[in-house]
Amino acid sequence: MSGKKFQLLPKEIEPIAPALTSTHSQPQIAINSLPTSTIVKFPENNSTLRNFDFCRFYGKGFNEIVFACQHTIEHLLSESISTHQSSLSIVSIAGYCYIGARNLFDFCSLLHASVKNDITLSSVTPKYIIEYIQYIKGLTLAPASQKTSYTLTKSLLIACHRAGYLPDVDIKTLFPRNPFPHSNKQMKGERPLSQHEKRYLVLALKSEMSRILSSDMPLSSYDLAVCVLAIGISTGMNPTPVLSLPIDCLQPHPLKANLRLLVAFKRRGNSTHLVSLRQSEDIALLQSVKLNVANTIDMLIERNAALRMHYSNPNHLLVYQSESGGNYGAVRPLRLNTLWMSIQNLIEKHALKDDDGRSMKLSMMRLRKTYINRIWELSGQDPLITARHGKHNPDTANKHYWEAPPEAERNMRFIGETRIKQLLDVTHIPADRTAIARCTDPRYGHLAPKNGTVCMDVLNCFRCKSFVVTEDDLYRLYSFYWAVVNERGSFGAKRWEKYLRHIIRIIDNDIGPQFDTGRVNAAREQAKTSPHPFWRSLDMVRLTQ
Repeated sequence: MSGKKFQLLPKEIEPIAPALTSTHSQPQIAINSLPTSTIVKFPENNSTLRNFDFCRFYGKGFNEIVFACQHTIEHLLSESISTHQSSLSIVSIAGYCYIGARNLFDFCSLLHASVKNDITLSSVTPKYIIEYIQYIKGLTLAPASQKTSYTLTKSLLIACHRAGYLPDVDIKTLFPRNPFPHSNKQMKGERPLSQHEKRYLVLALKSEMSRILSSDMPLSSYDLAVCVLAIGISTGMNPTPVLSLPIDCLQPHPLKANLRLLVAFKRRGNSTHLVSLRQSEDIALLQSVKLNVANTIDMLIERNAALRMHYSNPNHLLVYQSESGGNYGAVRPLRLNTLWMSIQNLIEKHALKDDDGRSMKLSMMRLRKTYINRIWELSGQDPLITARHGKHNPDTANKHYWEAPPEAERNMRFIGETRIKQLLDVTHIPADRTAIARCTDPRYGHLAPKNGTVCMDVLNCFRCKSFVVTEDDLYRLYSFYWAVVNERGSFGAKRWEKYLRHIIRIIDNDIGPQFDTGRVNAAREQAKTSPHPFWRSLDMVRLTQ
């Protein structure tokens, strides 16, 4: 059981279920009988999940819990459908079943085999939750996946409580606080595209768009995916809002005649923080877009108009006619799995490579990070401007988006600290020695891996808030400085310009002037004639590239 794999669901799964109409008494559960139907069917949604069968979990010694979860899921689905998913999305409810409920039932099965008694709703106590957390931690899942699984189970149990199935439980004390610390920080997200990668992707998209515009036939799923990538690279939008665009998503710009407004809808769901229902409601996300994106959307509206009339929702923008499988000829909406397969076809067709010569890894989230980091660079690294354009707060941007590509690092500013020796001798926070200088926290600092391992990315030191330089570090710092200068030829001129040139400027302009000129000159000359053994070459830097 520990090796099971879950289907990947969209990121926008909301962790907290909406309030259900609470009952004042415990529901009467027929333990020895099954419900009329054990299959819960999901309406069409952005995932490929369409139903969940509770039948195989009945008769295993925890019927009460299975019944309560099934009945609660049915309530959630009914409410979601009646409110057009404003209360909770269908994808989120599917996640409650396929991840939250399934893990909970597997745990109940093991617990029943251990205690030899039926597991009932009265068994759901703080001790029960602690044991469930230990079960989750024993699964062969990444820390972030363990946290997701626990959060979905927790949300389902909270919904059961609101439905009246756990009337005697104090929900505030049932769940421990933060049982998976640093789980999100231990999984590093994808990096934004470099200039090289972005340039070749744009060329591929332009080629495909020229082919699409040369025809007047309805667009296939592959053609729609090309248009979605073109929209994503220009606006930085998340995949779900783009895939959910209606045909009236374009509106006139109130101030500029040559611009139009792209109106999308973004769900307020966050896997790290608990948010209230009011924050989970749909909100309008307005983005000014250039005419090329607007023209692309106009083309989508016109070219697939006939197909749209044969779809259940004629106002849905991205629809196509299936050309394979059992649904041949059916009109279907573009979904995440179809988008992913089309992206892989694009990569293969145009032989798109990353900077290391490997097949490019491409997704809408990489395009979003590329867009936001470009805004970060153009705004002079202004956090408020960047967060505003990314439609999130600065803290979210700092955790998940701001990771300047190598091309932007040559223009970066030094944001570490410089301290004189005397300050370290008093009561200041101790700093560990590093290959270049010092770090206040090499394991969980600003740009550290945050997974318990020591940070070895020396090039990131100069844009890390945990980086500290003291007078005692000047010899090592300038040893690195001269290693950078002396190995320009062997490192490669283009790579040197790309990765190292800005370091010379930062040391000369931002760090050196903070110390006594005599001490700086002495350390500089000593490092030049007799460099520190660690920096007699750039082998360590090459290993990190």
